[in-house]
Amino acid sequence: MFTCDEWLNYKLAKSVVGKEVAKLVLEDREFWLKCQHVVKLSEPLVRVLRLTDGDKKPSMGYLYEAIDKAKETIKSNLKNRLSFYMPVLRVIDARWDKQLSSPLHSAGCFLNPRIFFKPSFKKQKEVTRGLLSTTTALVPDDYMQDLISSQLEEYKQATSDFGMPIAVRQHEKLNMVAWWEKFGNNCPNLQKFAIRVLSQCTSATRCERNWSVFEFIHSKKRNRLEHK
Repeated sequence: MFTCDEWLNYKLAKSVVGKEVAKLVLEDREFWLKCQHVVKLSEPLVRVLRLTDGDKKPSMGYLYEAIDKAKETIKSNLKNRLSFYMPVLRVIDARWDKQLSSPLHSAGCFLNPRIFFKPSFKKQKEVTRGLLSTTTALVPDDYMQDLISSQLEEYKQATSDFGMPIAVRQHEKLNMVAWWEKFGNNCPNLQKFAIRVLSQCTSATRCERNWSVFEFIHSKKRNRLEHK
């Protein structure tokens, strides 16, 4: 960019600021090392954002694991040096705990067979707490809660249709909702609950659009007109 004719003929290229920026980009190796560092920190988090804002598949069941993977990738990118990655992870954890974390994410992780039945998955107890909180919140009837709880044992132990070879193979092939629709029929109460949880939206895009409309309606210019 800074060596092309379009830039060189641009008025800003001849200014003090333009020359300083061009020199920084073309000659300052430290600048590019810092850019590389920023990419190492931000790229894993951008992947999480792309997951939550994507429309190709429901993402509620993946968000819990995705944020964990992002943190592990950041640690690896920073050569697993505690003094490098801990300040970054503290910021991520603080934002996650205060603004983003929800029992729904844990419940979604629990009910996602692709994640829950992985031999490498070690957070069953942790996500179970979120699942119980979500069950209480979404299913106020005690009797229905008990039915879901008893049917959860079939899912956890992969018995009945859940343990069929075709169901196991489909962990990686079907999206979560389709998997439950196909293999959860013997546990209808749990099936309905799982589909409800896994169909929840994780994106704020719709809210952002609503805020854009709100800001347009309640703009400073409009408010001034209303008071005249």
